Amino acid sequence: MTAKSISRRVYRAILAVSAASMVVMVVTVLLVNEDLEQTMLDVEFAQERDFILMNNTGDSVLVWDTPNLAVVFIPEGKPPPAAMPRVFRGLPPQYSAEIKVGSETFLVSVDTVRAGQARTGRLYVAKNITHFEHREAVFQVALIIMAMIIIAFSLLLAVLSSRRIVRPLQSLSDRISRIPVGPHMPRMEIDYVDAELRSIAMTFNRFLDELESYVRREQSLLSLASHELRTPIAVMSGALDILESRGQLHLNDQATLKRVRRSCDEMRHNVNILLKLARREPGFHEQEILDLRPAVQQVIDDLKISHHVGDRITLDARFPLKVCADPAMIHMLLRNLVQNAVQHTKSDITVTITGSAIEIEDQGSGLGLDQQAILRGEKRIASDGSTRSGLGLYIVTLMAERLGWRLDIAQTDQSGTRVRLTPTPPAADAESGMK
Repeated sequence: MTAKSISRRVYRAILAVSAASMVVMVVTVLLVNEDLEQTMLDVEFAQERDFILMNNTGDSVLVWDTPNLAVVFIPEGKPPPAAMPRVFRGLPPQYSAEIKVGSETFLVSVDTVRAGQARTGRLYVAKNITHFEHREAVFQVALIIMAMIIIAFSLLLAVLSSRRIVRPLQSLSDRISRIPVGPHMPRMEIDYVDAELRSIAMTFNRFLDELESYVRREQSLLSLASHELRTPIAVMSGALDILESRGQLHLNDQATLKRVRRSCDEMRHNVNILLKLARREPGFHEQEILDLRPAVQQVIDDLKISHHVGDRITLDARFPLKVCADPAMIHMLLRNLVQNAVQHTKSDITVTITGSAIEIEDQGSGLGLDQQAILRGEKRIASDGSTRSGLGLYIVTLMAERLGWRLDIAQTDQSGTRVRLTPTPPAADAESGMK
């Protein structure tokens, strides 16, 4: 899921509010201006109409045609005048609207009225409102320019406001990212002016308290586990020493005893490695240059005995591949990778050593989605021990990460899985000094 930016959301919210407010303001101004203009014209039009009616006897046809005002009064029963103004031609007996004549606009009214105390007749009145229309056009242009200026200021305000709002959150995030991970983590400052940010900082400090308490409990448990795991291994090693010192074993029993001793030593090394991985200790002391070809061959030989794989595993060592690392960790890493292939397929397995990588390829049904996620480091094994599925692969990812080696799924489909392990080549000075 793509993360969304708070800054963009604040920016869009401020811009949307500003745009909506601007639209409401412009529409309101246009409506109010139109209403005021119409009211002024109606009042002025009514005054002039009343003045004409009061000063006309209603006995004769009245024609008054000026550039700004045209008036025609036709008493009832008399024909229209020959010099009828152009703006009134072709209008119905009852009419009221704006008329465009050339480049001029007129507000026209045609109605049946009573002139003074005399006869009734038809009154035509047309007022030139062209100047009002021009001023309205200028006003609309000014309003558009003002709206554009408001939009520009809204954009600027949205950018500045979003940055100002998000800056404290970014500062809080930077402070959190600068806290070093370890058994004693410094607490965050709570000198924030904003109450919400201060609350977040205080909550995070409480979380660090709980986290340190949890880490201390885990470290105590690991120390106890280290003692409890090493003790039985030491007892078994001592018992093996006693059996060997008696010199009463048959040659076959001596060979078996050697395998037991090798497994006991391997168990001790594995316990040390797992404890170091769990404790995140800074490094491993036993570093040496070793060729991976004999190490892989030893893993294959051990699996032939412990898992009865027979001749299913084939080693294709095309080129020698040397690394500088802890031999016990290398052995544990290779064994888990090859053993995982053994457990997930009944077909043949090929281990290929090239000049730069090791590839373990099987002919099974391919890794499941959960196992692929574990190898990619996207999924962790539950610490409560509720499941052991994928534990070997999880240990592989931890050791590869610790060694700085690259672990890739080169292929996983219905025809099998190919896992590529790319070691870090040993430095030239280390290789020359350890030969």
